[in-house]
This record gives sequence, C-alpha cells and structure tokens, in this order.
Amino acid sequence: MKKESLIISFVSTLLITGIVYVLNMQVFHTEILVPFAITKFAVCLVSIYLVYYLVVGRRLKAIHSLIAKNQEEMKNTSLYSIEKRIQTLLKERKEELEKIEKLERHRREFLDNVSHEMKTPLFHIQGYISTLIENHIDDPEMEKRYLERSEKSAERLIHILEDLDTISQLESKEVSADIEPFDIVELCQEVIESETIDSDQKNISLVLENIMEKAGVIGDRFRIRQVFVNLLVNSIKYGKQDGRTVIRLKNSPDFVYIEVADNGIGIAKEHLPRLFERFYRVDKGRSREQGGTGLGLSIVKHILEAHHQTIEVMSTEGVGTTFLFRLKKTPQSSSFTH
Repeated sequence: MKKESLIISFVSTLLITGIVYVLNMQVFHTEILVPFAITKFAVCLVSIYLVYYLVVGRRLKAIHSLIAKNQEEMKNTSLYSIEKRIQTLLKERKEELEKIEKLERHRREFLDNVSHEMKTPLFHIQGYISTLIENHIDDPEMEKRYLERSEKSAERLIHILEDLDTISQLESKEVSADIEPFDIVELCQEVIESETIDSDQKNISLVLENIMEKAGVIGDRFRIRQVFVNLLVNSIKYGKQDGRTVIRLKNSPDFVYIEVADNGIGIAKEHLPRLFERFYRVDKGRSREQGGTGLGLSIVKHILEAHHQTIEVMSTEGVGTTFLFRLKKTPQSSSFTH
C-alpha cells in the first residue's frame, strides 16, 4: 500500500505541477524560478502522499483486509464446514445402511432358524400320528414308542416357545425381576448337583472352585439359576469325554466375579461375536443332534443385562471355553464371607 501511495502521489504531483507551470507561463506569463519550483513540487508531493496514504490508502487497506478475511473465512469456515458436514453425513448414512443390511440379514436368518426349529418337531409329530392313524398298528409296544416320540417332539416345541417368550419378556422388560440377597455359593452347589446326572453320562466332572464359605449377592435367584444351568448344559453338550467344567467364584470389595470354564471342543474366533444371538449355532448339524432350543446363551445375555451386567466369552478351538460375568454383592456381604 505504501508503494502504491508513493507512485500515485508522484504522478499526481507531476500532473499538478505541470498544470500550474502551464498556467503560469501561458496564462499569467509568470516565470517560475527553479528553487521555488522544486520546493513547490516537494511540498505538493508530500501533501498528496499524506492525504492519499493516511485518508484514502488506510481505508482501502482496511477494505482489502476485510474482503480477504471474509474470503478466507468463507473458504475455511463455510465451504469447509459444509464439505465436512456432507462427508460426515455420507459416512453416517453409509454406516446406517450397513447396519440396516446387517439387521436385515440377521432377521432373515432368525426367521429361517425359527421356521426350521419349529417345523422339525411338528413334522415328527405329524409323521408319528399319521403312521398310527393310517397303518392301524396293532402292536401296543410300537404305538407306545410312537406316542413317546411324539410327546418328546411336542416337549421340544413347548421349550422353544417358552424360551422365545422368556426372551421377548426380558427384551420388553415385562418380567419384574425378584431382586433380593441370596448366597451364590449355595446356588452354585445346587446347580452342580442338578446337572450331575447328565455330566456323568460323558464322565465330565463339575467342580466349584471357591475360597468363600458364603457370598451374598443381589439379584433374581431364579433367573441367575437359569444362567448357571444354561452355561453348564452347554459345557456338558460340547465337552470332551472325561472332561472338566469349573465354576470359579472370586471375591472383590463390591462384586463376586464368576467364571464357568471347560476344556471342551472350544469355539472358533469368527463365531464369538454372534454367539449370544437367538438360534445362532456354531455347528448347526451337531447342535441340533445334541438337542436344546438354540436360545440358551441368548437368555443368559438378556438375564444379565436385566441385572445391569454383561457377559464375556473367551475360547480357543480344541482347548476350551470360559464365560465371565459378575454380580453385585450385598451391603452385608462381609457377614457372608470368611
């Protein structure tokens, strides 16, 4: 701006000086002395420079600065923020679409699984009853065997419906948990005793590892019992012959930490994220042969979520699987422990 002001001032001074010189020589016929002309020129030059730079130049500089600033702000704020917002929205939309596609895929799998799980016992029942009706079997022993198989299929169907109803109630929070203090050590011993008959068939030992005589926790005893039963039943189904399943109780100031670990066949890493989904089976053929509804682990997850807790799983193929969760201790828990 200073250079520009100097150039404009010099040119303007030359122009004014030239006009004055012409007027003096041609109109007024007055001779201008050289020293006076130089002085006048210098004064005019300085005057015009000061007027232009201080008055006009600074205002122009402020206007140019404001324009440049606004342009920079528009570049760095408006356009940049709009572009960034668009990119964020596109990313969010892409994630939403991927999530919707994932949910839709799981929905289709769930419907297919429900259909398959319910059709299988229904077809068995239909087949046995049709055979009895159409063939007029006179053998009482065979009739009894067919009816028993029909009853077993009907029980499987009832179990599926009951488990689905349980999950639905847990998800919608229609089940009011009966929260009260109870002894987790006593409950574990009770569950182990109830599952001993099934574990003995595969010679799997059920063990409670615990240094506490008693441990008071807060929760719905009936629902927590379901958690232990489902985890033990799974460990027995997929355990190795002559294997071992251990329930470990670990004490802490505010919680009792629980592990249910086995040395069974284990679970591949890719299956772990979906292990607690309804009807999700790692080995569908073998799982159905082993029985069960395919809803046990999903029920476990929902029960613990109803207690504001989570469950974790660690597994290695051929080594075994460990489930971990915790329960809040009672305020008087010190009286339950050594």
